[in-house]
Amino acid sequence: MQQKKITVLIADDHPMLCLGVESLLKRESDLEYVGKAGSSEELFEILPEASPDVLLLDLNMPGADYTRNIERLRKDYPKLRILVYSGYSGQDITKSLLESGVDGYLSKATSADTLIEGIKAVADGRNFVRQEKKKLPKKAKRISSSILLTDNFQKRMCLSKREQEILVLISKGLTSQRIGNTLYISKYTVETHRKNILRKLELNSSTELVKFAIQQGLV
Repeated sequence: MQQKKITVLIADDHPMLCLGVESLLKRESDLEYVGKAGSSEELFEILPEASPDVLLLDLNMPGADYTRNIERLRKDYPKLRILVYSGYSGQDITKSLLESGVDGYLSKATSADTLIEGIKAVADGRNFVRQEKKKLPKKAKRISSSILLTDNFQKRMCLSKREQEILVLISKGLTSQRIGNTLYISKYTVETHRKNILRKLELNSSTELVKFAIQQGLV
């Protein structure tokens, strides 16, 4: 008898990140991707039909405050397992989230393997918490600080400062045109940098870039 797959819905407003996570889920024989939502409104629109076992929830989405979202989810979908997957970190917020009724918390700096482990753990009825050991300062959320990588990481990647900036923006779901507007360079220059980044990292697509960025804690 074939084992029932764990169905997973992603709620996050970063399209490229969603694509990366979707790709990870589809590699797992016992997990099934059932859709994504980019806002609170969209989430509650598709939940009834998608009927996932596990919701992978980002806290910072357009729409209602995440505390209201969690409260509504717990009220309307008491059997739904909620795994928060966020850039926020710290013991205080983790404790607050667990008390509000979520089943687990993962920092976006955790590895792809840990993400899969967390999904399976909460689906099995267990709580699961993994976060960064060190809490980043608020300014680290800015693009300029997000690209300040460790020396070993810089040596391993061999990316220029501009390429690091573009990698972060790609992983946040920005198009080449928007990246160009942000950095005051042309769309074609962005495309050239994108090709160079793929070549240096020995990757084949933007989806793989996003997965790499997730694993390295850039998103």
